[in-house]
Amino acid sequence: MKKLLFAGLLGSAALFSTGCANACDKATSTIESKYTECDIEFASGGDDEPECTEARANQEEKKAECIEKGTCAQLRDANYVLSCST
Repeated sequence: MKKLLFAGLLGSAALFSTGCANACDKATSTIESKYTECDIEFASGGDDEPECTEARANQEEKKAECIEKGTCAQLRDANYVLSCST
């Protein structure tokens, strides 16, 4: 019984962490699509990306929503992009 419970907890943890990674990847993809639409060069963090925690996933999703709503002119303004990050 203990082994079954432990296996279930491991499976839940793996599923949860995968969900966070997918949320971060989705946010990055949303931002990249908007930048491409506006003909703005997009530079991802590559291998230096920090771990995708639940908090980071929430932050990245909010940032992506803000950027997606912006106009191309707004995205060329560094102040607008910075405001999306806070």
